[in-house]
Amino acid sequence: MPTSLTAWDRWYRRMLPAYWVFLFCATHLPRPSLPVQFAENDKLVHFLAFGLLAFLFWRFARTFNRDLSPRFVWLALVSLMGYAALDEYLQQFVNRSTSFIDWLADLAGTALVLAVLEAHRRRSAHRRHAGPQPQ
Repeated sequence: MPTSLTAWDRWYRRMLPAYWVFLFCATHLPRPSLPVQFAENDKLVHFLAFGLLAFLFWRFARTFNRDLSPRFVWLALVSLMGYAALDEYLQQFVNRSTSFIDWLADLAGTALVLAVLEAHRRRSAHRRHAGPQPQ
């Protein structure tokens, strides 16, 4: 019998598409001229933006299947790595720079978040299978 979605599940189902559209627009609109100048080294922004994308991707997938398989991490990593590459490539068409280093920062944020989530998933699965501890 299917369980009903929690409020958080509904939120993640809405948030991933919204954030992904926001991320695409933020990286594919011409760079605005701001009164405050940011350092050219924006690798932390790339790292955090794609780390958040990976987190939302994971949580979105969990709304459909409570028990993600270990293979999911690799599928998510390859999918998001491909999107990050496409994202970097397309930026050249809107007068932004295409950078391999930016892609590596995207990849690092994605991989770190997925690794932490997978480690947590494995610990939780191990505790569930171990059962209650004798006292």
